Amino acid sequence: MKVIVVYTSRCKETKLLAEDMARYARTSARPLSDFDFNENIDLLVIGFEEDICRKSKELEDFIHQLSRAHIKNLALFNMFCFSNKKMEKVIDLCQKQDLPLMRETYSCKKGIRSKPCLNDDIISGGRVYIEDMVNICRHYY
Repeated sequence: MKVIVVYTSRCKETKLLAEDMARYARTSARPLSDFDFNENIDLLVIGFEEDICRKSKELEDFIHQLSRAHIKNLALFNMFCFSNKKMEKVIDLCQKQDLPLMRETYSCKKGIRSKPCLNDDIISGGRVYIEDMVNICRHYY
């Protein structure tokens, strides 16, 4: 089973969580810009952050380029500080693109710190999430 974890490039905490989740799923994490859109994937996990200052065109462009022909399952996780509205927008965008979006998502609140670090609850929640998504894809799809 081929699992790929990708993340937006601006948030260091999202990168740290994506890398940990990828290690736990025995794969590697990569930024959106390094993704091969012609690769056949059983589970694509996309990580992003809620950015109240800027609109993330990078994520929207990435989702517009995805194809149901190459991706069997799509899962989402995000990190936010104040509001979790971006997750709803990304879900709507994936549904409009007719992507095979899994129902479960993982959202976690990150702290406002100058130094990027993750607490143990966020890391363990990410590991449980990726393990559940891999098991669902392996056994039910």
